[in-house]
This record gives sequence, C-alpha cells and structure tokens, in this order.
Amino acid sequence: MGVQPNSDDAQLVNDLYSDAVTMILDYTHRDVLVGNMATYAKQLAVIVYNRLDTEGESSRSEGNISRSFITDIPEDIQRPLMRYRVASFKGLSQ
Repeated sequence: MGVQPNSDDAQLVNDLYSDAVTMILDYTHRDVLVGNMATYAKQLAVIVYNRLDTEGESSRSEGNISRSFITDIPEDIQRPLMRYRVASFKGLSQ
C-alpha cells in the first residue's frame, strides 16, 4: 500500500516535505539543499507526519502513560545538519 498520486494524502506528503525543507534551510541559513540535507528533510517530514494529531501539545498524560513531544528539529537531525550551517555575522558594520 502507498500513497496514490493526485490524492489528498499525496498532497499532504508533498506539503510536509516542503515544510521540512523550509525548516532545514532556515536552520542551516541556506537557500538550497546541499549534500545529504534532503535525507534529513525526509526524516523530519516523517516525524511531523507522526505528530499530526498532537499539534500544539508539548506533553500529554492518559491513564498511566505520559508522552512528551519535541517541538523543534530533533537533536538527532540537528547534529548532522551542523556541518551544513552557514555562519551569520550579526552586529558587524561594513
């Protein structure tokens, strides 16, 4: 089973991937994906998909089960993205 082309699910997947790419580019201060950044965008899109029903929540308790949610790019994705970050110099006059 998979996502059928031109379905609502296909549009959702495209939107989530596009949003993940934007988050990755914002984090790295870049305009285009380079190297393996697309792989991390896919991983982030899957994480965002899995969090769809928990939007706006940072934690939840039901019965004896407590869950907490990461609201930013997870550390295991941030760590490898560090090599792609472009330094920005703030406060320097030219």
